[in-house]
Amino acid sequence: MFIALISLTSCLNGDDDSLTEYAEWKQKNEEYVMKMELLTENGENVYTKVTPTWALYDYVLIKWHNDRSLTQNNLVPMSTSTVNIKYEMEDVEGNSLGDSYSNTTYGDSIYQSCPNQNIVGMWAAMTSLHVGDSVTIVIPAMSAYGAAGRGEIKPYSALIYHMKMKSIPAYEKK
Repeated sequence: MFIALISLTSCLNGDDDSLTEYAEWKQKNEEYVMKMELLTENGENVYTKVTPTWALYDYVLIKWHNDRSLTQNNLVPMSTSTVNIKYEMEDVEGNSLGDSYSNTTYGDSIYQSCPNQNIVGMWAAMTSLHVGDSVTIVIPAMSAYGAAGRGEIKPYSALIYHMKMKSIPAYEKK
């Protein structure tokens, strides 16, 4: 029992160290997301808040760059569809964190995957887009990698994607 208590205490202290180390970064990211959520242009919100029905505590902010009336009748992927997108990803300071242009597997700088094989925020965003939509997506840290981070992505990072939904080569994956 005593050993379990010591282990639990050391684990909790590790989380505190991570939070302390990244406290300013976490605050900067949270403020950025809030600023984008409240951003208006001509009296209208610039970003639409999208909360998936299957993850009510997660959300993304989406800004469409195209005329949505031109894509509204195009396919929207299901969670298990295979989608082709082009994207660039950055943090709130504009630092590049990756893109589909480095990928040559599917040609023409395409990233191909099923929405449900991605982080929750990306999954929610992908299943909200019609083929042909061009968007900027802000994914809060809690819907991305959270306190863990990943590779170049620091803990508590909001992610900004500039994305275009190119096609859905397989509408339903079996």
